[in-house]
Amino acid sequence: MFHDVAKDKYRLRFILVNDGSHNVVSILQQVDFIKENGILIDYIGYDKNMGKGYALRYGVMASKSKYTLYTDIDFPFTNESMLSVIRFLIDETCDVALGYRAENYYKDTMSFYRKVLSRTFRWFIKNILKMSITDTQCGLKGFNEKGKKKFLATSINRYLFDFEFIYTTGKDKSVNMKPVEVKLKDGIAFSKMRIKILIQEIFNLLRVLLFQKN
Repeated sequence: MFHDVAKDKYRLRFILVNDGSHNVVSILQQVDFIKENGILIDYIGYDKNMGKGYALRYGVMASKSKYTLYTDIDFPFTNESMLSVIRFLIDETCDVALGYRAENYYKDTMSFYRKVLSRTFRWFIKNILKMSITDTQCGLKGFNEKGKKKFLATSINRYLFDFEFIYTTGKDKSVNMKPVEVKLKDGIAFSKMRIKILIQEIFNLLRVLLFQKN
């Protein structure tokens, strides 16, 4: 596990956020199992599903560490990728370390629909918005206290909170952001993006571009 790889140098504490799931008994049993194996983990949550962006802000707010990382519940990125993000924050002294998926991310296991969405959005970010960070949606990011304040200032509750975070933070030249190439584990399944959610996120994108301030 990632905890075993890093324990000699880094002391890790995991924060698990329950975003409105009512399967609490099963979750608590798994949390107890993790604790019994010597891993530090805090379990927090709330009753109503609020979305990934809300859940991550909820978890980040609970973090008392000097450095905070966030990722998905299935830990889709390799242990080495997570360690790279940590090292960039500590050794490279950047405020925000952004996971960046290389071209081989678009592998055969990703649906054509997901490939089109991802490539189109990255093209838009690079060529229309002229942002240096084009992979805003990578699910592995880390930051120090300075970056944490920027992250907690986001407002989108669903998928585009990542874009909002990078877009608004990129306008603040006092914040040092660096991309870190990361790799997915083998056999990762990609979730489906429903049309309803896609339309909602288009409106969120417009809200960030037209009304969001630093």
